[in-house]
Amino acid sequence: MKQKAVADLLDQSNKQAIERTRIQKNQQEQLFLIHEQNNKLRKEIEVLKMNLAAKKAKRGELRRSFSLQQCLLEKKMKFVCLEEDKDENECTNMSCCFHVATKIPLTVNQGEALIQFEEEAVAQQLIRKHNHIINLENKEVALKACPVALAMGTKFKTHVKLSQKAMRVSNIPNVDIAEEWMREKLELLFYKAKLGEIQSIIYDPFLQEATVTFCQPIALNEIIWHGQYGINVFGKTHFLTVSPLRQINVEKVQMFSGTSRKAVLLIGINAEQKDEENVEDMIEIHFQKPSNGGGEVDRVTYIPKEQKLPILR
Repeated sequence: MKQKAVADLLDQSNKQAIERTRIQKNQQEQLFLIHEQNNKLRKEIEVLKMNLAAKKAKRGELRRSFSLQQCLLEKKMKFVCLEEDKDENECTNMSCCFHVATKIPLTVNQGEALIQFEEEAVAQQLIRKHNHIINLENKEVALKACPVALAMGTKFKTHVKLSQKAMRVSNIPNVDIAEEWMREKLELLFYKAKLGEIQSIIYDPFLQEATVTFCQPIALNEIIWHGQYGINVFGKTHFLTVSPLRQINVEKVQMFSGTSRKAVLLIGINAEQKDEENVEDMIEIHFQKPSNGGGEVDRVTYIPKEQKLPILR
């Protein structure tokens, strides 16, 4: 009986040892799978971060390529009428419209001159005659008057609308926190700024931007004056950029090309003088005379053969 009991205990002990070994093996396999899955997720996160950085860089390139960086000259504006708004909501946005036309470059080669007249008829008459003889440096020179081909140009209309109830917040820190928590941080920040009662906040963690909408219209100069707001996250201060919310629409985009109606290209100038101003004066004097088929000259540009080629705009 005792031997049987001992044998049963040994058998039971062996079974328990085998079960423990099996459980340990299963746990090791599960732990290995978890490590493998974590490594896979880390690699996917790295790929997503790289894709995000590439998309941000591409977005920056697109913004720069489509943005107008031309300095605009000051222009006086005249208000011709005043309209009374019947609905108060119509005053919550300010809008303006710009008509933009690109300047078309004109290239003048060496030994050529570009002459621009005040009247189209004079230029077209000289082009139809084509062959002209003028006196340059006390000798007659045969020139050819040709039409000036224009490069491709662009013309479009841009509508810009500035919201007086919403503003754009950018440069929001990319930290590992819940979206709701970041919205609450933003709401508290602008509540303390006393810009007005907040109606809603739309936060986009992918773009690291947010749109804050107020219940009542706010002064745009209040937004522009501050420019940046500091927000504290995990003990570190991050500066947010605040700007008016703009809605931009581009309409009536037109591509055009053709020939100039007031400009004439003179080919075949062989002048020994290196001073282009003297040559320009002689050309202008000749083509200002009605007896030579000319008229009032607006501008003359001559490029000597030794000079580099400029692009006139």
